[in-house]
Amino acid sequence: MNKLNYLLLLFLSLFVLMSIVIKPKSFENYFRSDIDVTIPEESLSKDFQKKQSISFDIEAFTSASEEEKELTAQVESITGWTIEVEEYENKESLMDDFRILKSRGLKAYIRYKDNEDNKFILYVGPTIDRDDSRDNLTKISDLTRFSPKIIPYD
Repeated sequence: MNKLNYLLLLFLSLFVLMSIVIKPKSFENYFRSDIDVTIPEESLSKDFQKKQSISFDIEAFTSASEEEKELTAQVESITGWTIEVEEYENKESLMDDFRILKSRGLKAYIRYKDNEDNKFILYVGPTIDRDDSRDNLTKISDLTRFSPKIIPYD
């Protein structure tokens, strides 16, 4: 037998010997023991008392919570983000820039500008997450002829 077997045999024999020699204590002994189970009272510290004496301005709280709800509602109503790249009157330069953005692997699209003849706007996107639009913005940041900006997608 190797050393591990001897060690396990020794451990097992010690366990059996201890279970015969040592008698376990019953729970009754623990219940009979006199243990102080009362929780001592402590006085409140002065700092805590000062904090409790500060008045609560409910009007400021309600106005702040209403402003937060309005901002949250505005952000939640945005369904996505897009990058407005540039406005164009010349269709050829529009198509050239459109092809450049497509060659960079971006989802580019074109829309007519509202209520104006022969005005087009080149966009990249849309994306659901604003961070994805920021990543797309960095892909076109080296093209100096553009002045792109991230706007909500409608």
